[in-house]
Amino acid sequence: MPEAKIKVAQKVDPKQLTQFVSTIKNAEQQVGEHIIQALEHEDTVAVLTTVVMDSAGGQRLVSAALNPARMQQVQEILQAAEVEREPEDPCVGFHCLVKAKPTSEAG
Repeated sequence: MPEAKIKVAQKVDPKQLTQFVSTIKNAEQQVGEHIIQALEHEDTVAVLTTVVMDSAGGQRLVSAALNPARMQQVQEILQAAEVEREPEDPCVGFHCLVKAKPTSEAG
């Protein structure tokens, strides 16, 4: 299978996330390539990867290189989400269903 071309979607701006984008052809290989390329990016300590739909309906793999400050923001979001979520069935692989806690409405 031909190697997928990964492009940096945003040039390096310290105030923005650097994103690596490619059209999905071989997801397992591409995720690995994105992670390696992002980790080689200056000041990267973690990588977030997701699949998005482009305007033509194709699937794109997008990875964001996180510096220490962005990683701290992600940690804070995850900690806040932990407080808000209900216990649930364990995850299967990396697939997890996160159910929100029911809100009590005072009336």
